[in-house]
Amino acid sequence: MKKNVVAIALACIAGIVVCMSGCTSSGCIQDMPSCLEIYPPAINITGEKTALERQLIGEYHELEQDAWVTSTVMTPSKGNRKAVINADGELLNAIQIRELNSDIIRLYKDKGLIGEQNNGYIAIVDEKKLQSLQESDAIRTIVQQENNARSIIFVKSSGATKSNEAKAMQFAVEFAKEQHAKAKKGDWIQNNDGRWVKK
Repeated sequence: MKKNVVAIALACIAGIVVCMSGCTSSGCIQDMPSCLEIYPPAINITGEKTALERQLIGEYHELEQDAWVTSTVMTPSKGNRKAVINADGELLNAIQIRELNSDIIRLYKDKGLIGEQNNGYIAIVDEKKLQSLQESDAIRTIVQQENNARSIIFVKSSGATKSNEAKAMQFAVEFAKEQHAKAKKGDWIQNNDGRWVKK
């Protein structure tokens, strides 16, 4: 605050000195102790977002069909680890869906509506509480989208062909353990015996 006052005072003094030293500006009135001219910056209005707006608000563009993605996924945390490299449009879409839904899922986890199951998928924890909300259908859709995306990731990352194969199911269980470890205090997680508990 003091710096701003000092800066304003210096600007005023500079203006008086300039005016007393014979201001030649057309807007200057003779013998007036203020000879400051203020020029506003040029303002350009466009229909496009700035780089900052795109960064803050975000943009989502689905990549073309022939786009390639390369991702490395670590498999089970115990035993041998291996990197699986995939270049698959279906996998890319699943990853994008998870990224897009992550904030809304976090919101509903904070509200105690959604929890992490022991099989790698998410589920609605409190059906009664959900039915009382207007957005219950939207929440169910988000859960379904997330679980479909996770299923694709489990299958592709494990090298299985179906989500009910042993390799994919084991990958999903390992993923569930990671999600339980990452869960915030107060999040709902499902124990191995199927009971829901708060972390």
